[in-house]
Amino acid sequence: MRKILAKELKIKFIDVLSELIEFSYDEGNPFLIKIRSEQFFVFLKNLSPAYFKNSPDITRVQLPFSNHFSKISNADIPFIILGYDVDNDSMVCWNPLNVKQRLNAKSNISLYSRESLQSNVKPNEFKSGYLSNGEKIIIFKRVHLPEFFDNISTLFGAPKRDIISDDNIFNVNESLTEYVSDKLLEITEESLILELTPLLMRNKVLEAVEVCSLYYKGKYEGMTFKDWYKLVNKYYQKINSQG
Repeated sequence: MRKILAKELKIKFIDVLSELIEFSYDEGNPFLIKIRSEQFFVFLKNLSPAYFKNSPDITRVQLPFSNHFSKISNADIPFIILGYDVDNDSMVCWNPLNVKQRLNAKSNISLYSRESLQSNVKPNEFKSGYLSNGEKIIIFKRVHLPEFFDNISTLFGAPKRDIISDDNIFNVNESLTEYVSDKLLEITEESLILELTPLLMRNKVLEAVEVCSLYYKGKYEGMTFKDWYKLVNKYYQKINSQG
């Protein structure tokens, strides 16, 4: 994956939001922005491959220990980390509350995504997915940063509200759920793996799919049978490759 200089990344960020009448920002990275009456701390990072041998699709940003983060973690202001995919001009955001709680917990923190989600996100869409630790991520095109900041609480699970866009990028008064599809990206829960492994060792893939979907019943409503099958089959292939 390509990367750009931090200065260039911030220019790309500001270039979109500067179209808003009530937008201001501070110097540096992380930095404070203000949109109308709301304030956000923002940290911009290039996404990079995670270099996992069995999962080449995984990307990440890494957060080093920093005194800047100590100030941010103590402030009553949302902290928004945005990973940037240069090739697809798309951005990834992690749950601001969860990320804030992890700041400076250790020398280096990794936040993960998937290149397939970054490359497949469509214009006018907020795509969501879940990582192996249950953390929700939101992926969207850079040009939709204004809509993103207007709907952060909705995107990360607060009560729904309508999207309203002055330039009609989104259809006025349509529910945000029209643009969000919740997907579980990987199975890592040990209790579930203990149930699935013996089934898959006996090639009972469909039975394992049923067990998996019931395990998460009511949690990932965007998942279809095909999605559950692909998820379980991915783990099945992993078992077979390990021989």
